[in-house]
Amino acid sequence: MTEYRIDDLARESGTTTRNIRGYQERGLLPMPLRRGRVAIYTERHLANLRAINDLLGKGFNLKHIATFLTNPRARVGEALELPDVLGEHWSREPRRRMTTREVAAKLGSADDATIDQLVRAGIVRRIDGTTDVEAVDARIVDNLATLIDRGMPFEAVVRTHAEFTEKLSDAVRVLMRAGHDEFIRREGVGWVPRTPDELAWVTDLLAAMRQAATDNAYTALDRALDAALDEQLREYEETAHRPIRP
Repeated sequence: MTEYRIDDLARESGTTTRNIRGYQERGLLPMPLRRGRVAIYTERHLANLRAINDLLGKGFNLKHIATFLTNPRARVGEALELPDVLGEHWSREPRRRMTTREVAAKLGSADDATIDQLVRAGIVRRIDGTTDVEAVDARIVDNLATLIDRGMPFEAVVRTHAEFTEKLSDAVRVLMRAGHDEFIRREGVGWVPRTPDELAWVTDLLAAMRQAATDNAYTALDRALDAALDEQLREYEETAHRPIRP
């Protein structure tokens, strides 16, 4: 078994001696062996350090890593607080609190019926105890306002947005199902990661799926928009050149 002193371990793992001591204090690393006054580290320490570095690089914080490594029997959702980590929202939407006057200025109306439509479409949320709302993503409101400014009816804009996001959500479910199926294919039904290496594999796969999905979605959307535009133009030209029956 290979043994390391702390300077050698830091160099081999790509971290610092200060980090190693800090990880020990947090319980992320087992205490070293002692030979007199010399601390001796092993391959287990090196493996843990590499896993910690990998997880930090993927966006996990030390709290999540500590919870998992000190409780290896925990289910991954409990150990890593998946609503905050793997389930941490990938979007970084700029939320915006809006008064009804601001909604009306943007979208042309802010009566109860208008707000209800926006809520059902997932565009805004009501703020309890006030007449204000919160835009779930300020960019959506701005984009819809741009279309309305160009003469599109409010109802058509909101209906189109709701239908589009629903279909997009269906596509995302296909993606996440593929990840779930891959976990089952490799490890079987009911499997949860219980080691740093297994956890690193899960997070790496999900991160790769996210990146691929984002890139592919943009390119697929561009192609679909081009194809739909061509189709609409053909239909328009055919209608425009169709002889009018007497």
